[in-house]
Amino acid sequence: MSKIVHRIKNFFLPGEKEAFDRIGELAHLGEDSLDLLVKILSRTNNDLAEVEADTSKISALEKEGDNITQSLEEELGKGSISASLANDFGRLVDSVDSVLDRAHSLSRQLRRIAKTPLRQAREFDAAFRREQVRLVEIGKQELKLLCELLDVAGSDRTRAFAMAHEIERLEEQGDDVKDAMLDEIYGSSQNLDYASFHSYIQTTIEADDILDLCEDASDLVIAVTKALGA
Repeated sequence: MSKIVHRIKNFFLPGEKEAFDRIGELAHLGEDSLDLLVKILSRTNNDLAEVEADTSKISALEKEGDNITQSLEEELGKGSISASLANDFGRLVDSVDSVLDRAHSLSRQLRRIAKTPLRQAREFDAAFRREQVRLVEIGKQELKLLCELLDVAGSDRTRAFAMAHEIERLEEQGDDVKDAMLDEIYGSSQNLDYASFHSYIQTTIEADDILDLCEDASDLVIAVTKALGA
């Protein structure tokens, strides 16, 4: 995992600065999870042993994220953040932690698929996986920007707002990709068995949820920054 370089945010109280730093660590775990998801989706052989190994790594990252989340929630409960901001910080933590949860859930679904070889529509599956990679890659871009946003929040208002706008743009781009993918699934429903149809729908929605959660987190960072008068 890449090293996190923290910028000193002089206007933050110690508890607020620490919270942003720890949430940044959580977001970087999310980046690592999405890297592994892209790796799983990009394989042409769908080797079960390799999928299971990557799924285990994502599971470990999700557990590491849970530990950070629990620690943050305990600190919030102790009053490390002012009462007026505690709710927004709590929602921010939950949004970023949920990215790890979605990545974990998606990897487990992909592992189930690897255990059950496709009986039909192999060409559709290959094309669909390329679009899934595209969707997850957009999520990776959003998370990278979110990490940068958490680092500069308050110290550079102009950059922070620009990053938030870019995250919003990426989320809208992801919505277009998701809608096109759903159209393809429903348009090909006669060629898919029920299990495959359901799986394609589920994995598409879960991948899109990651993008939505990144945008939610970005909005909350900006809300907190504004509340702090930055």
